[in-house]
Amino acid sequence: MSVNPSLLDWKFVILLAVVGLLRRFVPQRFYVAFGAASSAALVGLAAPQTLLVIAGVTLLYVYPLHRLMWAARERGYSQAMLRWFLGLGISGLVAILILFKLYRQFTVPWLGGPWIAPQVLALVGFSYFIFRAISFLHIQAILKIDERRPWVLLWYTLFPPTITSGPIQKYQDFRQQVAAPMPLDRSLALTAAYRVTRGYFRKAVVAFVLNEAVTRVLAASQLTIVTSIFAIVLLYLYFYFDFAGYSDIAIGFGLLMGIKVPENFRKPFLATTVSEFWRNWHITLVDWFRDHVFIPFGGMQASRTKAAALAFVIMVLCGLWHGLTFGLLAWGAWHGLLLLSEGLSGSRPVPPALRHGLKYWSRVLWTNARVAFPCIFFLPASDMTLKVFRGFVNW
Repeated sequence: MSVNPSLLDWKFVILLAVVGLLRRFVPQRFYVAFGAASSAALVGLAAPQTLLVIAGVTLLYVYPLHRLMWAARERGYSQAMLRWFLGLGISGLVAILILFKLYRQFTVPWLGGPWIAPQVLALVGFSYFIFRAISFLHIQAILKIDERRPWVLLWYTLFPPTITSGPIQKYQDFRQQVAAPMPLDRSLALTAAYRVTRGYFRKAVVAFVLNEAVTRVLAASQLTIVTSIFAIVLLYLYFYFDFAGYSDIAIGFGLLMGIKVPENFRKPFLATTVSEFWRNWHITLVDWFRDHVFIPFGGMQASRTKAAALAFVIMVLCGLWHGLTFGLLAWGAWHGLLLLSEGLSGSRPVPPALRHGLKYWSRVLWTNARVAFPCIFFLPASDMTLKVFRGFVNW
């Protein structure tokens, strides 16, 4: 049976639902083993190369490094030594991610020809796995986590509902829930069914219609300023409903398996600054960059200028994380410049008590306009992006 590790593949979804229902009959003492084994089986059936690489990096690199850091802590090694271990581990993971992205899109000169099989280059959710692995290693410097067996970690890195596109769950939250999973009762099942249903409606219906509309608009031989703006609005809405719908599905199936996956969206269209928008759009990704880049580099205690500069760097990295292309670099730089200007000017969101009237809605419109415009950099071909640009000078 050919299975795609996607929440849009009905065979994978059925298998995921069966696993979620079967866990009702699994005793608590076997819950971790069942979760790790079933996740490995699901991912292995759908994408064996993904299982091989993610499980290999987890068991042969991330977990041994965790045990090394734990042993160093127990033997009284200095914090400097622990930070050195942490830096070494994270640097290795970042190098793997960069090499993976480079080799997928370019020929790496010193590696010669395509000696990596195309199937391996099609790894599912590898970028999200690297972020989860870095999060696990980073928490070692904060909390005393002693994982004597690697099964919880393996389950965390392979968790099927979130393996492809997140949300990015923190390891300590996942571990705590694994120790006391939510019981599969009628209330939980109904909540899970609602989130999954809403997610499929958003992704398979609304996002599909929006995508078809964008395709038809861009198919015109020449765009005008009106049709260019219309295309951008459709793209903006498409990205929201597509990704928010996926997040709903992942959260719903997570509940079915007894794990509360974090929310990824919180009414982002009502934001009145770009900073507020990014606190409410793809929340887990923004939180990851805050926890692992902004705070470690002193952003919380930094001057306004340094904090704004860090925000710019983070958005550039976020763009490159999406893909090593000029368009995505431009997307990250655009948002970075917006955050930089807001940080330097001290711009603040509208307080809750004042969220009404023309002034409030004009700020909402201005924020969404600035965020929506760079969506054109996500178009699959550069000539499409240029076509939308040219439409703005065609009245």
